[in-house]
Amino acid sequence: MPTYKIRYVHGPNSGLKVTDWEEVVADSLAAALASKSPWPVQENLVATSAWAKNPGTSLYHVEAWEAELAG
Repeated sequence: MPTYKIRYVHGPNSGLKVTDWEEVVADSLAAALASKSPWPVQENLVATSAWAKNPGTSLYHVEAWEAELAG
């Protein structure tokens, strides 16, 4: 099973704060993010990274979990 790095991103766009990366073993990016959040997942085109963004936030104030393939 692949390993993913996950971190929490939050705050205004001009001053985002992020937590340290945490490793999670899961079947997919969506499964890795589901371990942290029920929010909808959006993957990049090549499925190497994704985020689960709080649908109640905007592009100017973000609250999301982001994940990427480790290694």
